[in-house]
Amino acid sequence: MTDDRPDRRRESAMAETVPELLTDLRRLFTRGSRETLRCRFRHSLGDPYAVAIDLILENGLSITWVVSRDLLSAGTKGPAGEGDFKVWPSCRHHSRRPCVYFSLDRPEGHVAFEAGLSEVRQWLDRTYELVPAGRESDLLDWDALADSLLGRG
Repeated sequence: MTDDRPDRRRESAMAETVPELLTDLRRLFTRGSRETLRCRFRHSLGDPYAVAIDLILENGLSITWVVSRDLLSAGTKGPAGEGDFKVWPSCRHHSRRPCVYFSLDRPEGHVAFEAGLSEVRQWLDRTYELVPAGRESDLLDWDALADSLLGRG
């Protein structure tokens, strides 16, 4: 038996079109040459407020940062973030190409990366076409969330 409710069909169709961005990040502030890592940006309808940033290591393992989609978007336009994750765009007149920078501070250390601003911005725009700002809560299962918070699930 299939679930023919319109909202379920829409979610299923949207799940197939949620974009991912696979790109290279350049690690900054390293001794010698800049190190490049593959990176995947993901947006999920199951967590519409967030973006997952997977750093894909040479050994096949990955490290994932989960950050606010709105924070990442704000950081493509100006400095954004407090605490351990910060993001900001390059000064266009000083850069060979427009970039967006990411900084992660942890007790274990600090790491910073740069990516192409236009490709990150285009990817984010696509996520906002699928899930407009302010409409994220329409996708949340509030009953399941309440059950989880109350230990009933």
